[in-house]
Amino acid sequence: MKHTAAFVIIGLLFALLSCGSPPEKPEKEPSLPADSVIPEKKLTAMLVDVHLLEGALTMIRNKGEMDSKWNQEAYRKLFLKYHVTRSQFVRNLAYYAQDSRSYTRIYDTVLFRINKLKPGQAKKN
Repeated sequence: MKHTAAFVIIGLLFALLSCGSPPEKPEKEPSLPADSVIPEKKLTAMLVDVHLLEGALTMIRNKGEMDSKWNQEAYRKLFLKYHVTRSQFVRNLAYYAQDSRSYTRIYDTVLFRINKLKPGQAKKN
């Protein structure tokens, strides 16, 4: 009987503690000014290049033939190609990630384009 009472009291304590106010939701990151938003098509193309670049850099790293300057220079050239800064790119990724539908749509396109580049895949699509 004592054990039953202890379980009931513990159960009531948990029930009371769980009835508190819900935790506050973190504020969404403020939206970017219109002139700072990278259009979806451009961001998609950038992400394809980023993933291809990362693949190439990983292969070079695995061979032990790269230092951090190569990595920095490769990304510097990529951002120059698209006329954006690293900061703009990162802020835009966070901006698009707020809307899971648009982020998923972007990455579906990125994956589709990368898969088209695989040998033998271009003929099938």
